[in-house]
Amino acid sequence: MNLKFLVVAVAGLLMGLLPVSAQKKMDNVFYVQNTMGGFRNAPQTAQQKAEILKTIGFNGLEGFGYDGFFELKKALDQEGIAMPVNYVELKFEADGMLETKSASEIKEMIKASAKGAVIYFHLHSDKYKTDREAGDQVVAKILRELADYSVPFGIKLCAYPHADLYCETVEHSVKLAKMVDRKNYGAAMNLCHLLKVEGSTSIEQKIRELAPYLFAVNICGADDGDTKVLGWDKLIQPLGEGTFDTYLFVKTLIDNGYRGPFGLQCYNLKGDAKETLTRSMKVWKGYQKRYVREK
Repeated sequence: MNLKFLVVAVAGLLMGLLPVSAQKKMDNVFYVQNTMGGFRNAPQTAQQKAEILKTIGFNGLEGFGYDGFFELKKALDQEGIAMPVNYVELKFEADGMLETKSASEIKEMIKASAKGAVIYFHLHSDKYKTDREAGDQVVAKILRELADYSVPFGIKLCAYPHADLYCETVEHSVKLAKMVDRKNYGAAMNLCHLLKVEGSTSIEQKIRELAPYLFAVNICGADDGDTKVLGWDKLIQPLGEGTFDTYLFVKTLIDNGYRGPFGLQCYNLKGDAKETLTRSMKVWKGYQKRYVREK
């Protein structure tokens, strides 16, 4: 083999390896959920929230429904960070219709959101809370119509699993995604609610099965064990704290094809806002470095 042929062969081999190497990174959008009210010096205004998150290095902040939506979006836009997700209430009853005000507000937010943003709905129903088989038929129709409306704006939708609400589990969120049957409609996963409602057993298997449907995932530090009986103070801790292996949770999601955003859950966390958020960002950057190092 002459030298020229060898160089070409080696170059070809390296080029073939580049796509694999390029995928070995954890570059998902990392945002903060809009649940910072427990900090003793929590940012209060939209501008204060945008400024502190920009300073620390987060990619964005979760929207929190219609009230204050446009003020928050303006503040985030000014700071050059995103609203990658919006946490929106959707209440439905027997007639299968949303209130006119609710429907119009949701559509306004869809039109105003950045392309690629996710709206995850926390679902409520007095009528169907104990009859989800019937309720799913009703709400899937509503969600399908909203998904169709969202297509021209490039917005993704899903149901947010939340303990004690209509949709409590990731499996239920995925079931609704299958019923809605639209490319821009998926599912969501929140670690603290997953641990509270479903427990920590078989999480890796669950991720392998459900990752293709996920549009948004929220994480935090947490304790492991019999998580269904633990209080929220054990299930929502600063990132990097607790006995549950949140890094492995994140790694398993990415290894199974998840490319969506990760949100930092801060509900009822105490202490200094900037210090705690900065520490969580440091842990996230540590996750990124560790992921690249591991083969």
